[in-house]
Amino acid sequence: MFSIYRLLTLLLTPLALLWLQRGTTRAGEQGRWRERLGRVPEGGAGRIWLHAASVGEINAATGLIRALLARGEAILVSTMTATGAARCRELFGGQVEHRYLPLDSPLAVRAWLKQIKPRIGLIVETEIWPELYARCKSRNIPLLLINARISPAAQHRYQRFRPLVADALAAVTQAVCQTSADAERLVRLGLPEARARISGNLKFDFQPPPGLDEQARALRRAWGPRPVWIAGSTRSGEESVLIEAHCRLRHSQPHALLVLAPRHLQRLEAVSRLLSASELTWTRIGEPVQPATAVVLIDRLGVLLEHYAAADAAFVGGSLVPIGGHNLIEPAALGKPVLAGPHLEQQADTARILAGGDGLLVVRDAEELAGALSDLLGDQSLRQRRGAAALAAVESGRGSLQRTLTALEPWLGAGAGTTPARVVPD
Repeated sequence: MFSIYRLLTLLLTPLALLWLQRGTTRAGEQGRWRERLGRVPEGGAGRIWLHAASVGEINAATGLIRALLARGEAILVSTMTATGAARCRELFGGQVEHRYLPLDSPLAVRAWLKQIKPRIGLIVETEIWPELYARCKSRNIPLLLINARISPAAQHRYQRFRPLVADALAAVTQAVCQTSADAERLVRLGLPEARARISGNLKFDFQPPPGLDEQARALRRAWGPRPVWIAGSTRSGEESVLIEAHCRLRHSQPHALLVLAPRHLQRLEAVSRLLSASELTWTRIGEPVQPATAVVLIDRLGVLLEHYAAADAAFVGGSLVPIGGHNLIEPAALGKPVLAGPHLEQQADTARILAGGDGLLVVRDAEELAGALSDLLGDQSLRQRRGAAALAAVESGRGSLQRTLTALEPWLGAGAGTTPARVVPD
């Protein structure tokens, strides 16, 4: 099966490259498509390579990257998406080197690994690339899955190609998993059982960045004394429900403000049309918020956190439609009451912890969402209790970062300057 996979990746390389090239062109990085073919500058041996597919994975790995930098480690971060690259730059600037992950084809992966020369590879959450994994094994590069998770649906998809997936997972040195259920699913797919260990979810160790409180206060001054809720990381099919919920809410809270943050900026035009077709007055961030303004549309990356911090309650998107939900922990860690739809398969364990402590309200439609928001925005003590419960749930889940660093210690050695493992050319 691996031979067939290799042949398919070679045949599909032109199409994949064209699709990925468009993403970097939109992000103003026209020349960087060559990195997908392994054409990257040569780096010094001994670096840590960490792969975080996109924004969510970069956010999850932030604490780990900072801890490794504090040890004096040189780090190369790879992403699949341009938005992930932008988030990496925003968080770390020149502290880490960024490269796009190559296409999973023999020539591209071989060239890429030969140039970057990592002493260890860390894959955040779970991305299984058979060629990449096989090449790491052949070059004697320890490969670890960090914050690994795999949903039942993903396991079912991978199961169709189990021989290929099992060969890839056999190249994994260790999988540091979020939960025992994640470990069990990976073992069923072929990961040797002795290589799985449990650390918890790195996202629970999220720490608000310095200056966030002042950013939030500035936003509140701009918005004025009014109830505010935010809908973050919304997906197609959700904005119409959220707009309807806000129209209903304004019957009981006529001055309520909705801050709307679509997950993908290429959808801004479609969301703008929905807002313009509604009865609501709306504006974009950076423009004046008038007393009559009912909705503020976030039209840029990197500002969601400060808007979470400034809002009175937070709805997390990807959950009213069957996407599986997005990061529930960030608003909870800021002490906000958290609301979400019923589709939380990708956040099942986090949702269970938050809901068990009354830190999460699950709503099914616009009517339920409007009702829950009306209760929260109209009752400060209720809002405070729900927010405190959400924060307490996050606090109860902390500790994964230290457990992950402990798991990595055999491969990190004494830190920067440690002699790298012998690399075997292929």
